[in-house]
Amino acid sequence: MSTLSASLLHKDVRLELKSSDHHDVLEELLLPLRSDNRVHDWELLRAAILSHSPDDISREVPSQMLLHHSRTESVSELVLSAGRSIAGIDVPGTKNKIHLVILAAIPEALNNEYLRILGAISRVCRDSSTLKELLESKAPDEFLNLLEKGCRA
Repeated sequence: MSTLSASLLHKDVRLELKSSDHHDVLEELLLPLRSDNRVHDWELLRAAILSHSPDDISREVPSQMLLHHSRTESVSELVLSAGRSIAGIDVPGTKNKIHLVILAAIPEALNNEYLRILGAISRVCRDSSTLKELLESKAPDEFLNLLEKGCRA
């Protein structure tokens, strides 16, 4: 199993985000991680993610996608959560509405592996045809397969 498929689980892919506000979207993506055995302290994770403004820690990769990440000792390994909004999300500091958000929590000790995975996700989402497929995927499995395929390429 690759690190991507070990880090982004089916249960952590939300293809119909309800929120349109950046903060509320992060809360929506954090909620399923509450019972995740890779998360040792959910409140600490939540505080680490929400304490950073989008300008501090988020990266707008292509114009429709945002990586929001934080280093925290609240997780034992790289933990990812992904969400998609058809209507779009208002994120301070971005020019356009964001349609895809990837949340990443990284333990302090993990360096190279997380950079490789986030770099691969970034490359996948920069490809306009793959990004379009991700934005149009019908099910979490399809979404995950597209990301995994792109990260292997």
